[in-house]
Amino acid sequence: MDTTGLPQAGSTIASLLAIFLLLGGAAFLLRRFRANLPGAVKSQGSISIVAIRVLGGQHSLVVAEVEGIKFLIGISRNGMTPIGKLNDGEAERQ
Repeated sequence: MDTTGLPQAGSTIASLLAIFLLLGGAAFLLRRFRANLPGAVKSQGSISIVAIRVLGGQHSLVVAEVEGIKFLIGISRNGMTPIGKLNDGEAERQ
C-alpha cells in the first residue's frame, strides 16, 4: 500500500482551509469597515419598517419611514411598487 500521497493530500487540504479562512476574514473586515472607506456612500437618515401586512399569494403592504416621512409600498414577487406617501393617516397618491 502506497502512503506517499496521504501527507501531500493533507497539506493541500490545510492550504485550502487557510485560504478560505483568509478570504472569509477579509470579507468580514470589508463588510464591517465599508462605511469608513474613501468614496463610501454615507446614509443621510435612518430607514425603518413601521408595519408589514401580508396579503397572501406573495403580496404584502409595507409602511416604511424615512426621516419622519411614512411611505406605503406594495411588494410582490415581481418587485416593489411605491403606492403613496402617508400623511397623518391619509395617503397622498404618488
